[in-house]
Amino acid sequence: MRKVLISLLMVLFAGSAAEAQLFTHQYHGKDAGWLVISIGGGEDQEANPISLFYDQVDGSEHGSVHFSKPSWTALSFGSPDYREGDEAGRVIVRSLKPGQYQMDGFLTHLANRDFSDTFRMPFVIRPGQTTYLGNFRFREAHQKGFVGYLRARDFYFEVKNRARRDIGIADHQDKPPRGKVIVALPDLVAVNSPLFAIPDDQLANH
Repeated sequence: MRKVLISLLMVLFAGSAAEAQLFTHQYHGKDAGWLVISIGGGEDQEANPISLFYDQVDGSEHGSVHFSKPSWTALSFGSPDYREGDEAGRVIVRSLKPGQYQMDGFLTHLANRDFSDTFRMPFVIRPGQTTYLGNFRFREAHQKGFVGYLRARDFYFEVKNRARRDIGIADHQDKPPRGKVIVALPDLVAVNSPLFAIPDDQLANH
């Protein structure tokens, strides 16, 4: 139901909701911890917007992080938080209730179709500390059919450590993260999803 609702919102409000950050619940308890993640895409990105969903393992908290490519139709987007090469993106900060969480869903929209996937990517939010999950660089593998038209695309993320850049950006936001920063890049071998490219160093360690 959640993803159906988000799908409808994405179709109706792909421009104006781009910067709204879907499901932006923030936890305000004194024991709050913080999640920092960056999501970006390239100049040739056609799927839009990009949403990743997370849940607390006990089911008490749900949310998402969201990126929409800058365009003249997304008037509320403003300037991206960073540009590196052909990538532009956002650094997203969430204040969350401490506990065990997992990223567990992906959703985007392209050519009047929704594309989604599920996976399990655990992370931990600790009281008074910041969990940095990484830079999620969205990519599309364009393929052509026998008559030269684009057919189904493969979507995937490259996840890298850009903590110095991303935490620096997060520290200047209206509601910055606090406390010790824990770099907690996901074990993509364990995640075992085609949605995430596995870097060579993780393959070598398994």
